[in-house]
Amino acid sequence: MMRKQKNVSSFWNPDTKALEDFLASPDFFDFSQFDSLEKFTDTHPAVMTERVKRLNWQVDIDTAQKKFGFKDRLLYWFEQKTGIRLFDFKNYVLLR
Repeated sequence: MMRKQKNVSSFWNPDTKALEDFLASPDFFDFSQFDSLEKFTDTHPAVMTERVKRLNWQVDIDTAQKKFGFKDRLLYWFEQKTGIRLFDFKNYVLLR
């Protein structure tokens, strides 16, 4: 994930000291900056099966820990109870 961010950053950021420092940082991604994560338990598409086997990273994250403010905690609670995500914008239609 960090290598991906470094690669993408080099496309849009001008050559600056901050970019050089970022590119020189270690190639591990800090997942602790997210407010809520959930473990993926579904199946990947068939075309990804071999790649997932080859790059199966071991990431130890406590997904039960949440870092929400009051508003986000309330919205998260509502979504968990009803399955409805309030104020969510989607510019697509999910086909199943």
